Amino acid sequence: MPAERALLAALVMLVASANLLPGEAVEWSRSAIGEGQWWRLWTGQFCHWSPLHLAGNLAAVGAITLITGQGIRRWLCALPLAAPLLSLFLLASAPALTHYRGLSGLVGVLIVGAALDGGIIGRLLGLGYLARLGFDAVSGSHSPLLPDGIATTWQAHLGGILLGVVTAAGLRWGHAGRRSGS
Repeated sequence: MPAERALLAALVMLVASANLLPGEAVEWSRSAIGEGQWWRLWTGQFCHWSPLHLAGNLAAVGAITLITGQGIRRWLCALPLAAPLLSLFLLASAPALTHYRGLSGLVGVLIVGAALDGGIIGRLLGLGYLARLGFDAVSGSHSPLLPDGIATTWQAHLGGILLGVVTAAGLRWGHAGRRSGS
């Protein structure tokens, strides 16, 4: 499908450009977004604090892809569309957050995909992700993938899960519409 290819190409371009450009120029920054730097609504979800942070997030995407198989393509296509929505969610849900970088919030979208399309392993992964989300929200834990002084932004993970649920509804609605001939 041409639309699927275009969205996957946009995803690759966003990941590549957001990690090749200086992080300060593309990160999610509350003040910069407020000043009209709207591109950060997308790029902030794809840039990272370090190569280790990027590698960890891409490893998570790779693992989810292995669990889910070809069905993950439609979920990956949703990421360029979900990125600005997740950024807006962060603006509303995390008023003290000033800077954010990382794909892990959007990994939440893929986790929902794995839970729905990845069999028992996908469902177990989804439960584990939810347990970790709860732990992070309560404890304010620190990820070993993040540099010192950078805390896990559990609100991004929650937003990713919520966007995953919305994506699931949209995919099911679109599939039902195709079946009915609409």
